[in-house]
Amino acid sequence: MKNGTKSRPLRVALVNMPFSSARFPSIQIGLLQSILAQHGIPATSHYLNLDFAARVGWKQYEMLSDNTLCFVGDWMFSRAAFRERAPEGRPFLQRFGKKLSKAGESFLWKLHEHDALAFLEAHMASVPWHHYDVVGFSSVFVQNCAALAMARLLKERYPQIITVFGGANFESEMGLEYVRAFPWVDYGVLGEADETFPALLQRLAAGEEIVSMPGVAHRRGDGVDFGGPASLVRDLDRLPAPNYDDFFAAGARLRMPSALKPDRVQLPFESARGCWWGEKHHCTFCGLNALSMGFRSKSPPRILEEIEELAHRYRSRYLGAVDNILDHRHIEGVFGVLAERQRDYKFFYEVKANLTKEQVRVLARGGMRRLQPGIESLNSHILQLMRKGVSAIKNLRLIKWAHYYGVEVLWNMLFGFPGETLEDYAKQVELIRLIPHLPPPDGAFRISLERFSPNYTQAPEMGFDNLRPLEAYSYIYPKEVDKRRIAYFFEYDPRGTLPPSAYVPLQNEIGRWQGKWRNGTKPYLTYEAQGGQLTVFDGREPGMPQVHPFDALAARVYEVCSSTDHSFSAIAAHLREEYPESDGEMVRDILNTFCTLGLMFEEDGHYLSLAIPKGAESLEEEKLRIPAIVET
Repeated sequence: MKNGTKSRPLRVALVNMPFSSARFPSIQIGLLQSILAQHGIPATSHYLNLDFAARVGWKQYEMLSDNTLCFVGDWMFSRAAFRERAPEGRPFLQRFGKKLSKAGESFLWKLHEHDALAFLEAHMASVPWHHYDVVGFSSVFVQNCAALAMARLLKERYPQIITVFGGANFESEMGLEYVRAFPWVDYGVLGEADETFPALLQRLAAGEEIVSMPGVAHRRGDGVDFGGPASLVRDLDRLPAPNYDDFFAAGARLRMPSALKPDRVQLPFESARGCWWGEKHHCTFCGLNALSMGFRSKSPPRILEEIEELAHRYRSRYLGAVDNILDHRHIEGVFGVLAERQRDYKFFYEVKANLTKEQVRVLARGGMRRLQPGIESLNSHILQLMRKGVSAIKNLRLIKWAHYYGVEVLWNMLFGFPGETLEDYAKQVELIRLIPHLPPPDGAFRISLERFSPNYTQAPEMGFDNLRPLEAYSYIYPKEVDKRRIAYFFEYDPRGTLPPSAYVPLQNEIGRWQGKWRNGTKPYLTYEAQGGQLTVFDGREPGMPQVHPFDALAARVYEVCSSTDHSFSAIAAHLREEYPESDGEMVRDILNTFCTLGLMFEEDGHYLSLAIPKGAESLEEEKLRIPAIVET
């Protein structure tokens, strides 16, 4: 490449290796393929993860792709990647076998010892790699060893090919160490590749020497040349829609099962980058965004254009945003517009949990079907320790209205934060017993310590000592690799946390909650307001339904606290306008009655009704029924 200028653009292959999920295409390589096309650089995407899924079985593959913390996917390809330098394989199964018992040790061992290398060899023969000048690998979570193994084979068979790696595993010093440790990695693109990767290809095509190029790392002598971080992409509207043609072509060739056919595949798209909350208050445990926390978002018209383009091109109504947080401008600007257009799209988004009832309503009408709101706890003190910027009562409000409007909430609970107390968990257990009618979390888990999170970068003051790479890394990577530099997950010794036994009551209560949702008729807590009267139907305990009637004043109090939580003073002031004869003592007695019956939740003097409106009212009628309250 350095001997003269190329007369043509470089021919590029973009490779998506196991264990990226087979349920959706890679937005990383799909977007890069479109960007390269804008620069006149031909590129083809190879979804070898789909080939491996077809080889081992689609269900088994998805199970393995979800297993990130044990790194079974990386271990499976470690022998193929590192050969005689790889750690012996059996100790990994002996150490982590119980966590992987669903897969079966004999099945995993066969993949590790035989199938991984056989798979790579088969695709060395089936793909015309010699037609390409550059092969780029996306490396996210447990794709790393499979990508390293494939790149090594390519460099051995076709030394002229240039290998380039990028993705979350190559952020910051992780990428620098991979480039240093593995000579078959020619270049690492660290950070956002939208502008860096095509610029690198153009310089390579022109035969230019790559020295101190921002965002690019490569070996130089005995060290690594790195030009420092590349600038963030600021104008997201200029980015094209990702190209997923090669994903669907591979799916058709492999006869993907019915759940993975085009009309069911979730299409990844992007409407924002970074995190507007993290710019102000970085959640203590979150390692996402790395060095690209700065929040940027596309304009609503550009998002609508891209959604329509992707849905039409790939005949799928299912779209999943890769954003870390929803831009609230997009609630009306995107979902309000989609509601008016009456499109039958189904969206997934990550959001902050402070969404109001009206915002959830707009999102639902526009096609939102699944949310990941980062709830993490139902205790305000623990949420403060996390710097979540939301309270338990606001988390509860979101779960309630998402359930009412038919939006699935994906959430879990975290524990193990320095500064937590036994009372924090006792309060959560009490609250959980009031809300079995709302969807339960996936479970409760000890926090993991992630690179780039405040718990990592400020470990001593956050209460974490003796940070060391997660044990699994030593069972996968050669001794010569600096595990501290490549690790994303770390083990630690916490200060000021509770013993493991303190979390058992919470975990047990969540288990009972989940059981109620699995066993036939789900629990319910609904209310009906007619003729100035209120009736609450309580079926939270199986076989013990109750009906609670209330008079007009109590009905009004309950409805006032239904949409969102309000303080006692705001409730009392509002009631005096409609019921001049009411006084503070009457309102206090009503609130106490609701709380005693477990029909209302109180936190720091704010009250939220727990029951969900009964019946299929139209959204417009429901919106007009409860007037807004201005807090005083």
